[in-house]
Amino acid sequence: MLRAGDTDTSRPGEPPVTCRNYARLGYERLTRGVYGHHAPADESDERLTKRRQFRSMVEAVMCAYKSHDIALYGPTALQVLGVSLPTALEDWQACHVIVSGRAYRPVRREVVSHRTTHPLRIWARIKDMPVLHPVEHWAQMAPARESDMVEIGDGLVRRQSPLLSLADLRRHVADMPRVSGVRQVKRVLRQVVSNTDSIYETRTRLLLTEAGLPCPTVNHAVHCRSVGRTYHVDMGYEAEKIAVEYDGLIHVGDRRTMEIDAVRRRALQEAGWLIITATAQQLANPVEFVRSVEAALILRRSGTTR
Repeated sequence: MLRAGDTDTSRPGEPPVTCRNYARLGYERLTRGVYGHHAPADESDERLTKRRQFRSMVEAVMCAYKSHDIALYGPTALQVLGVSLPTALEDWQACHVIVSGRAYRPVRREVVSHRTTHPLRIWARIKDMPVLHPVEHWAQMAPARESDMVEIGDGLVRRQSPLLSLADLRRHVADMPRVSGVRQVKRVLRQVVSNTDSIYETRTRLLLTEAGLPCPTVNHAVHCRSVGRTYHVDMGYEAEKIAVEYDGLIHVGDRRTMEIDAVRRRALQEAGWLIITATAQQLANPVEFVRSVEAALILRRSGTTR
Protein backbone atom coordinates (compact mmCIF):
# COMPACT_ATOMS: atom_id res chain seq x y z
CA MET A 1 0.00 0.00 0.00
CA LEU A 2 1.64 3.23 -1.19
CA ARG A 3 0.92 6.91 -0.81
CA ALA A 4 1.28 9.23 -3.76
CA GLY A 5 5.00 9.93 -4.22
CA ASP A 6 6.12 6.62 -2.68
CA THR A 7 7.93 3.89 -4.58
CA ASP A 8 7.61 0.14 -4.13
CA THR A 9 10.94 -0.99 -2.66
CA SER A 10 10.35 -4.50 -4.03
CA ARG A 11 10.49 -3.10 -7.57
CA PRO A 12 13.89 -1.41 -8.08
CA GLY A 13 13.87 1.39 -10.63
CA GLU A 14 10.11 1.92 -10.51
CA PRO A 15 9.06 5.60 -10.55
CA PRO A 16 7.04 7.10 -7.67
CA VAL A 17 3.34 6.26 -7.88
CA THR A 18 1.02 9.13 -8.86
CA CYS A 19 -2.61 9.64 -9.80
CA ARG A 20 -1.51 9.50 -13.45
CA ASN A 21 0.63 6.36 -13.54
CA TYR A 22 -0.79 4.05 -10.83
CA ALA A 23 -2.83 1.92 -13.26
CA ARG A 24 0.11 1.52 -15.62
CA LEU A 25 2.29 0.42 -12.69
CA GLY A 26 -0.28 -2.26 -11.76
CA TYR A 27 -1.94 -0.59 -8.77
CA GLU A 28 -5.54 0.29 -7.91
CA ARG A 29 -6.77 3.50 -6.24
CA LEU A 30 -7.85 2.55 -2.72
CA THR A 31 -8.62 6.06 -1.50
CA ARG A 32 -7.49 9.54 -2.41
CA GLY A 33 -3.70 9.52 -2.66
CA VAL A 34 -3.27 5.83 -1.67
CA TYR A 35 -2.69 2.97 -4.10
CA GLY A 36 -2.45 -0.78 -3.77
CA HIS A 37 -4.76 -3.74 -4.39
CA HIS A 38 -8.33 -4.23 -3.26
CA ALA A 39 -9.08 -7.21 -1.01
CA PRO A 40 -10.18 -10.28 -3.00
CA ALA A 41 -13.82 -11.28 -2.84
CA ASP A 42 -14.89 -14.72 -1.59
CA GLU A 43 -18.13 -15.70 -3.31
CA SER A 44 -18.71 -18.51 -0.79
CA ASP A 45 -18.50 -16.22 2.26
CA GLU A 46 -20.18 -12.84 1.98
CA ARG A 47 -19.32 -11.82 5.54
CA LEU A 48 -15.63 -12.63 5.06
CA THR A 49 -15.60 -10.54 1.88
CA LYS A 50 -17.19 -7.63 3.73
CA ARG A 51 -14.58 -7.82 6.48
CA ARG A 52 -11.69 -8.02 4.01
CA GLN A 53 -12.94 -5.03 2.02
CA PHE A 54 -13.54 -3.04 5.18
CA ARG A 55 -10.05 -3.80 6.47
CA SER A 56 -8.56 -2.78 3.12
CA MET A 57 -10.44 0.53 3.19
CA VAL A 58 -9.37 1.29 6.76
CA GLU A 59 -5.72 0.44 6.05
CA ALA A 60 -5.79 2.77 3.03
CA VAL A 61 -7.28 5.65 5.04
CA MET A 62 -4.75 5.27 7.84
CA CYS A 63 -1.89 4.99 5.32
CA ALA A 64 -2.83 8.48 4.13
CA TYR A 65 -2.35 9.86 7.67
CA LYS A 66 0.78 8.04 8.86
CA SER A 67 2.43 11.23 10.05
CA HIS A 68 -0.63 12.58 11.91
CA ASP A 69 -1.66 12.32 15.57
CA ILE A 70 -4.57 10.03 14.87
CA ALA A 71 -6.06 6.67 15.92
CA LEU A 72 -8.96 4.46 14.98
CA TYR A 73 -12.16 5.17 16.88
CA GLY A 74 -15.07 3.24 18.39
CA PRO A 75 -16.78 0.85 15.95
CA THR A 76 -13.90 0.87 13.45
CA ALA A 77 -11.29 0.08 16.11
CA LEU A 78 -13.39 -2.71 17.64
CA GLN A 79 -14.14 -4.26 14.25
CA VAL A 80 -10.43 -4.18 13.34
CA LEU A 81 -9.67 -5.82 16.70
CA GLY A 82 -12.18 -8.57 15.88
CA VAL A 83 -14.84 -7.69 18.46
CA SER A 84 -18.38 -8.59 17.39
CA LEU A 85 -20.75 -5.64 17.70
CA PRO A 86 -24.54 -5.59 17.90
CA THR A 87 -25.84 -5.13 14.35
CA ALA A 88 -27.20 -1.65 15.08
CA LEU A 89 -23.71 -0.46 16.10
CA GLU A 90 -21.74 -1.96 13.20
CA ASP A 91 -20.40 0.35 10.52
CA TRP A 92 -18.72 -1.34 7.57
CA GLN A 93 -18.95 1.66 5.25
CA ALA A 94 -16.97 4.34 7.12
CA CYS A 95 -13.61 4.60 8.89
CA HIS A 96 -14.07 6.31 12.26
CA VAL A 97 -10.95 8.10 13.53
CA ILE A 98 -10.11 10.27 16.53
CA VAL A 99 -7.66 13.16 16.78
CA SER A 100 -6.42 15.02 19.83
CA GLY A 101 -6.69 18.73 20.58
CA ARG A 102 -6.02 20.96 17.59
CA ALA A 103 -4.56 18.18 15.46
CA TYR A 104 -5.61 18.04 11.80
CA ARG A 105 -9.06 16.52 11.41
CA PRO A 106 -9.32 14.37 8.25
CA VAL A 107 -12.03 15.26 5.74
CA ARG A 108 -12.78 12.41 3.35
CA ARG A 109 -15.91 10.81 1.96
CA GLU A 110 -15.32 7.53 3.80
CA VAL A 111 -14.03 9.05 7.06
CA VAL A 112 -15.97 10.06 10.18
CA SER A 113 -13.75 12.23 12.40
CA HIS A 114 -14.02 12.61 16.18
CA ARG A 115 -12.03 14.89 18.48
CA THR A 116 -10.90 14.60 22.10
CA THR A 117 -9.25 17.05 24.46
CA HIS A 118 -7.24 14.19 26.01
CA PRO A 119 -3.93 12.95 24.56
CA LEU A 120 -4.13 9.78 22.47
CA ARG A 121 -2.60 6.86 24.36
CA ILE A 122 -1.80 4.30 21.66
CA TRP A 123 -2.29 0.75 22.95
CA ALA A 124 -1.26 -1.17 19.84
CA ARG A 125 -0.70 -0.90 16.10
CA ILE A 126 -2.58 -3.39 13.97
CA LYS A 127 -0.73 -3.48 10.62
CA ASP A 128 0.47 0.05 11.39
CA MET A 129 -3.06 1.20 12.31
CA PRO A 130 -2.99 2.81 15.81
CA VAL A 131 -5.71 1.84 18.28
CA LEU A 132 -6.32 2.96 21.84
CA HIS A 133 -6.92 0.56 24.72
CA PRO A 134 -9.98 -1.61 23.88
CA VAL A 135 -11.80 -0.33 26.98
CA GLU A 136 -11.49 3.23 25.66
CA HIS A 137 -13.11 2.17 22.40
CA TRP A 138 -15.80 0.40 24.42
CA ALA A 139 -16.52 3.69 26.21
CA GLN A 140 -16.68 5.46 22.84
CA MET A 141 -19.72 3.33 21.95
CA ALA A 142 -21.83 5.03 24.65
CA PRO A 143 -24.62 6.05 24.81
CA ALA A 144 -25.67 2.72 23.29
CA ARG A 145 -28.28 0.58 25.00
CA GLU A 146 -27.07 -1.02 28.24
CA SER A 147 -27.52 -4.54 26.82
CA ASP A 148 -25.47 -3.59 23.75
CA MET A 149 -22.68 -2.28 25.97
CA VAL A 150 -22.64 -5.56 27.91
CA GLU A 151 -22.42 -7.51 24.65
CA ILE A 152 -19.38 -5.45 23.63
CA GLY A 153 -17.82 -5.90 27.08
CA ASP A 154 -18.24 -9.67 26.87
CA GLY A 155 -16.61 -9.50 23.44
CA LEU A 156 -13.42 -8.10 24.97
CA VAL A 157 -13.04 -11.11 27.29
CA ARG A 158 -14.17 -14.00 25.08
CA ARG A 159 -13.09 -17.58 25.80
CA GLN A 160 -11.15 -17.85 22.53
CA SER A 161 -8.52 -15.22 21.71
CA PRO A 162 -9.62 -12.66 24.34
CA LEU A 163 -8.24 -9.15 23.99
CA LEU A 164 -8.13 -8.78 27.78
CA SER A 165 -8.65 -10.75 30.94
CA LEU A 166 -11.60 -9.73 33.09
CA ALA A 167 -9.13 -8.50 35.73
CA ASP A 168 -7.32 -6.33 33.15
CA LEU A 169 -10.63 -4.94 31.94
CA ARG A 170 -11.75 -4.02 35.47
CA ARG A 171 -8.37 -2.50 36.29
CA HIS A 172 -8.36 -0.28 33.21
CA VAL A 173 -11.94 0.87 33.82
CA ALA A 174 -11.01 1.83 37.40
CA ASP A 175 -8.04 3.87 36.14
CA MET A 176 -9.82 5.64 33.29
CA PRO A 177 -10.10 9.44 33.41
CA ARG A 178 -13.53 11.02 33.43
CA VAL A 179 -14.04 10.91 29.67
CA SER A 180 -17.31 10.60 27.82
CA GLY A 181 -18.82 7.13 28.20
CA VAL A 182 -16.80 5.98 31.19
CA ARG A 183 -19.76 6.34 33.57
CA GLN A 184 -21.86 3.98 31.45
CA VAL A 185 -18.99 1.51 31.18
CA LYS A 186 -18.62 1.43 34.95
CA ARG A 187 -22.36 0.87 35.31
CA VAL A 188 -22.51 -2.13 32.96
CA LEU A 189 -19.18 -3.63 34.02
CA ARG A 190 -20.81 -5.69 36.78
CA GLN A 191 -22.82 -7.57 34.11
CA VAL A 192 -19.82 -8.46 31.94
CA VAL A 193 -18.84 -12.13 32.04
CA SER A 194 -15.70 -13.72 30.60
CA ASN A 195 -15.41 -16.94 28.59
CA THR A 196 -18.48 -16.59 26.37
CA ASP A 197 -18.17 -17.78 22.78
CA SER A 198 -20.49 -15.44 20.90
CA ILE A 199 -22.58 -12.31 21.08
CA TYR A 200 -25.68 -14.52 20.93
CA GLU A 201 -24.71 -16.37 24.08
CA THR A 202 -24.41 -13.02 25.82
CA ARG A 203 -27.80 -11.98 24.45
CA THR A 204 -29.36 -15.21 25.73
CA ARG A 205 -27.93 -14.70 29.22
CA LEU A 206 -29.14 -11.10 29.38
CA LEU A 207 -32.66 -12.09 28.35
CA LEU A 208 -32.76 -14.51 31.27
CA THR A 209 -31.40 -12.09 33.87
CA GLU A 210 -33.52 -9.18 32.62
CA ALA A 211 -36.57 -11.42 33.13
CA GLY A 212 -35.55 -11.86 36.77
CA LEU A 213 -34.07 -15.35 36.47
CA PRO A 214 -30.75 -16.23 38.12
CA CYS A 215 -27.60 -15.63 36.09
CA PRO A 216 -26.38 -19.01 34.75
CA THR A 217 -22.75 -20.07 34.86
CA VAL A 218 -21.06 -19.46 31.51
CA ASN A 219 -19.31 -22.40 29.81
CA HIS A 220 -20.17 -24.68 32.70
CA ALA A 221 -18.17 -27.95 32.78
CA VAL A 222 -20.15 -31.19 33.06
CA HIS A 223 -18.43 -34.56 33.46
CA CYS A 224 -20.38 -37.33 31.73
CA ARG A 225 -19.48 -40.76 33.10
CA SER A 226 -21.25 -42.63 30.30
CA VAL A 227 -18.63 -41.47 27.79
CA GLY A 228 -15.83 -40.56 30.19
CA ARG A 229 -15.68 -36.99 28.93
CA THR A 230 -16.20 -33.47 30.23
CA TYR A 231 -18.37 -31.20 28.10
CA HIS A 232 -18.95 -27.50 28.45
CA VAL A 233 -22.48 -26.16 28.11
CA ASP A 234 -22.99 -22.55 26.97
CA MET A 235 -24.80 -21.69 30.19
CA GLY A 236 -25.70 -23.90 33.10
CA TYR A 237 -27.69 -24.01 36.32
CA GLU A 238 -25.66 -26.60 38.21
CA ALA A 239 -27.98 -27.29 41.13
CA GLU A 240 -30.96 -27.88 38.83
CA LYS A 241 -28.89 -29.56 36.07
CA ILE A 242 -30.32 -27.29 33.38
CA ALA A 243 -28.24 -26.33 30.36
CA VAL A 244 -29.16 -23.38 28.15
CA GLU A 245 -27.45 -23.41 24.76
CA TYR A 246 -27.55 -21.14 21.75
CA ASP A 247 -27.90 -22.97 18.45
CA GLY A 248 -26.60 -20.93 15.52
CA LEU A 249 -27.37 -23.82 13.11
CA ILE A 250 -23.90 -23.38 11.59
CA HIS A 251 -23.31 -27.14 11.49
CA VAL A 252 -26.53 -28.10 9.70
CA GLY A 253 -25.51 -30.37 6.83
CA ASP A 254 -22.13 -31.24 8.37
CA ARG A 255 -22.78 -34.89 9.18
CA ARG A 256 -19.66 -35.47 11.28
CA THR A 257 -20.27 -32.44 13.48
CA MET A 258 -23.98 -33.24 13.79
CA GLU A 259 -23.09 -36.76 14.97
CA ILE A 260 -20.63 -35.38 17.55
CA ASP A 261 -23.33 -32.98 18.79
CA ALA A 262 -25.83 -35.86 19.06
CA VAL A 263 -23.40 -37.95 21.16
CA ARG A 264 -22.69 -34.93 23.38
CA ARG A 265 -26.39 -34.19 23.89
CA ARG A 266 -27.18 -37.80 24.72
CA ALA A 267 -24.31 -37.97 27.24
CA LEU A 268 -25.51 -34.81 28.98
CA GLN A 269 -29.06 -36.16 29.17
CA GLU A 270 -27.82 -39.47 30.59
CA ALA A 271 -25.99 -37.41 33.25
CA GLY A 272 -29.36 -35.94 34.23
CA TRP A 273 -29.11 -32.61 32.43
CA LEU A 274 -32.09 -30.96 30.78
CA ILE A 275 -31.03 -29.03 27.66
CA ILE A 276 -32.98 -25.98 26.51
CA THR A 277 -31.96 -24.58 23.15
CA ALA A 278 -32.28 -20.99 21.97
CA THR A 279 -32.20 -19.87 18.34
CA ALA A 280 -31.95 -16.44 16.73
CA GLN A 281 -35.67 -16.50 15.95
CA GLN A 282 -36.53 -17.28 19.58
CA LEU A 283 -34.28 -14.49 20.86
CA ALA A 284 -36.11 -12.02 18.62
CA ASN A 285 -39.37 -12.91 20.42
CA PRO A 286 -38.13 -14.43 23.68
CA VAL A 287 -41.26 -14.70 25.84
CA GLU A 288 -41.80 -18.42 25.24
CA PHE A 289 -38.10 -19.22 25.54
CA VAL A 290 -37.74 -17.42 28.89
CA ARG A 291 -40.94 -19.05 30.14
CA SER A 292 -39.58 -22.51 29.32
CA VAL A 293 -36.38 -21.86 31.30
CA GLU A 294 -38.37 -20.49 34.23
CA ALA A 295 -40.72 -23.51 34.20
CA ALA A 296 -37.75 -25.90 34.10
CA LEU A 297 -36.14 -24.20 37.10
CA ILE A 298 -39.38 -24.41 39.08
CA LEU A 299 -39.90 -28.09 38.24
CA ARG A 300 -36.34 -29.08 39.03
CA ARG A 301 -36.36 -27.19 42.33
CA SER A 302 -39.64 -28.77 43.37
CA GLY A 303 -38.29 -32.23 42.63
CA THR A 304 -41.07 -32.97 40.15
CA THR A 305 -38.48 -34.33 37.74
CA ARG A 306 -35.30 -36.24 38.46
